[in-house]
Amino acid sequence: MSQPRLACGAALLALAPMCAQALSLTPTELTWLETALPVLAFGRAEGLPLDIVVRPQAEPGDTPLGLAWVDGRCKLVLSMRGNPEAQATLDRIEPDLRGPVVEAIAAHELGHCWRHVRQTWGTLPAGMSTPGDMTRLQPGQAALLAEMWNTRREEAYADLVGLAWTLRHHPGQYPAVHAWNVQLRQEQPVDTGPHDTRVWVRLAQDPGRFGPQGSIFEQTESLWASGLQAGP
Repeated sequence: MSQPRLACGAALLALAPMCAQALSLTPTELTWLETALPVLAFGRAEGLPLDIVVRPQAEPGDTPLGLAWVDGRCKLVLSMRGNPEAQATLDRIEPDLRGPVVEAIAAHELGHCWRHVRQTWGTLPAGMSTPGDMTRLQPGQAALLAEMWNTRREEAYADLVGLAWTLRHHPGQYPAVHAWNVQLRQEQPVDTGPHDTRVWVRLAQDPGRFGPQGSIFEQTESLWASGLQAGP
């Protein structure tokens, strides 16, 4: 859910419903923003350079909520106009889980933002290297494979940040939100593809695997590293 293509948009400097309504947001956009508000407020309190951008028209394959890194700022992008998945995603979530799940989705995007801000996106922990020998591949193939693995690892980190948020703010609903993540990631067109985070989601079934201290970003790091040791 990272790196969507940006069209023109409007940055929201305030997240209050009155401001959102003044910008003529759709009911679906308002639902997403209002539900994700605790996470967005947290991101602002953490000092993340976060803007909200509303795309006037989604393109095929766009996720309702995504993140782009532009000129040193994180752009939380709503691609919901003309995108049936925006409402369909909400409809597939059980009503009593809508808040925790949407918050986890938003926290996932904050995980991407955190990595970009710290200039660590696409990097591995110190002392760890990418497994496998790519010397027999053509240069273009090696670059594509490296990019796919980078994206997969970053998606895994972000999934874990979303679950760490749930554990901290909705501990009683952690098993249900985790089960939602399992279902989201269970069907992958390609093993170890860019969104195949199943290794990390399985590890996170035990909430005790998260670090006991630090921010949700720091609590995620040791569990993320454990998944990295399992493969590319």
